Amino acid sequence: MILKLFTYPVHLLLGYGYVALFIWSVLEGEIGLMLAGWLAHKGKVFTYENIILIASIGALLGDTFTFSVGRFFKNRAQKWLNTHPQKKKIANRLVRKYGSLIIIFERFIYGTHIPVMLTLGMTGYSYAKFFLYEIVGVFLWAVTFTSIGYYLGDTAIQIVILLQKRLLALILILLFIYWIYTIFTEDESQKESSEL
Repeated sequence: MILKLFTYPVHLLLGYGYVALFIWSVLEGEIGLMLAGWLAHKGKVFTYENIILIASIGALLGDTFTFSVGRFFKNRAQKWLNTHPQKKKIANRLVRKYGSLIIIFERFIYGTHIPVMLTLGMTGYSYAKFFLYEIVGVFLWAVTFTSIGYYLGDTAIQIVILLQKRLLALILILLFIYWIYTIFTEDESQKESSEL
């Protein structure tokens, strides 16, 4: 099943090429970049340089949109951040600690992308400064993940498949542990209530 799920993105990229890559990059897409790099390495559909160009433009547009939501819809952005308190806390800490540099590196820190963009937009951060740092950040992001797919080729794909398999196994193990935990805590609470 996992391999079938994994092949769908490849078919999507093969069928829709740069359009699929662009949309994927707007929405964040490290796996899409690695797969496109792998396909370019195989000589199919993509070229290395065009992947970086299209992905950078897509990511730049997506990030600018999210930043603008924080700027112009501050209340809604704040409401969304409040529903994700841990992400909000991390984003605030990263922005305070690293300032403008976080714009370059936030795409490499899992789970921080949207919260950091919204937070920066809400602070009234300069559009011009944001745009300059963002260009550097999305370019580095696109080069890094495209290169993983392109230069590591089949090895990168095997790593992704392995991670997917391990992730599924880890989730199942954690669910099982949680299930056992709930059974024992219910038994303990029933014993305590019967003793009273």
